Amino acid sequence: MNIDTRKLVRASLLLAMGIIFQIIGRNIPQINQFLVGPIINCILILTAFICGKWLGAGVGILTPILAWLVGQLATPLAPFIPFIIIGNLLFVFLFSLFMEGELLKRSIGIFLGAIGKYVFLMFASRKLIYLLGLNFPPKVAKALSISMSIPQLITALIGGALALMIIELLIKRKIL
Repeated sequence: MNIDTRKLVRASLLLAMGIIFQIIGRNIPQINQFLVGPIINCILILTAFICGKWLGAGVGILTPILAWLVGQLATPLAPFIPFIIIGNLLFVFLFSLFMEGELLKRSIGIFLGAIGKYVFLMFASRKLIYLLGLNFPPKVAKALSISMSIPQLITALIGGALALMIIELLIKRKIL
């Protein structure tokens, strides 16, 4: 198996893990965002680090679409999927600028990626959807603006920290 095939298989396995957690999260709506969010963010960072930023981006594109398909993302929020994808891409690409090197540098990447994702999703949910004429019902728009604000920052930081711990463990054990 060549290196590219190995990376694709690993990215596929990480994506499959994400789908499994999305299905589990769908069945626990009370803690859904704070269970699934960090795990998906962790998977995005792990995929970027282990498989490369482009496969990390691919997982970042597929996870919100698959969340909608498995019912983890509510149907009224489907028009917001492109914004979630962009938020995921910001997280992955900003992290990837700092992923080479020591833990401190990777930590900066996590922090900047989380901030980038948070700022974009907050702006998109509070301003961009109106500028683009997306007609979310008022209740949905309000819930969207709440869930796409501070919770996004928290889940990205937690998921990123978890990914960094796993990366350090894999490096220490000479698996990576």
